Amino acid sequence: MRFFSIAILIIGSFITAIAQKDSTNLVKYDYSFSFKEGIYPDFNSFRNNDPIPLEAIISPEYSDDFYNMLDTTKHIVYYGKFGSSISVPVRNIWGYSKNGKPYILWADKFNLIPFVGQITHFVTTVTVYYSSYQDPFYNSYQYNSYSRGYQSEELRQFIIDMQTGKIIDYNLNNIETILKRDTETYNEFMKLRKRKRSKQMFYYVKLYNEKKPLYIPE
Repeated sequence: MRFFSIAILIIGSFITAIAQKDSTNLVKYDYSFSFKEGIYPDFNSFRNNDPIPLEAIISPEYSDDFYNMLDTTKHIVYYGKFGSSISVPVRNIWGYSKNGKPYILWADKFNLIPFVGQITHFVTTVTVYYSSYQDPFYNSYQYNSYSRGYQSEELRQFIIDMQTGKIIDYNLNNIETILKRDTETYNEFMKLRKRKRSKQMFYYVKLYNEKKPLYIPE
């Protein structure tokens, strides 16, 4: 009976949301913007500030440590737009919003996205695998060679292209490609020596975002 009542409320809220969709206000993003609380099943739900609301989630049940539980929970079960229950592996969701801030699931962990714009930027640690090769040695009986691998955790930077949803490495080539969308900024950037371009990437990312502000539904 409880689930049925909740389902009715959820269906009602979705119908209301659809009715109001055409009148949704787009606002220019700034650091005071507060993202709606909930789970992002995909990039578009993040881009449109349209997460699955916490009240629509059946399992795990909401509690003070709900977001911490996502690290060990295998599936999220929630009510869909028409009241049916949907189960999604946690590893397949895009991220979530907590206390008005977005997080992305990347490199097997949830990472805060502190810098949002047309070029969105975040930092995380990734596991990097290396192989080391031991010089072959020879004796009177056999010739042996072998390799041994190891791994380490390294800090890496990534960007989210908000036009396409692609997540790519934060490097000079990728930044140059996106900056081409604004001829003036791109030409100014390319006049710099390569070493200086590498040092001033983030400045030009900010400049690009200021010239091409991101608008998000309230």
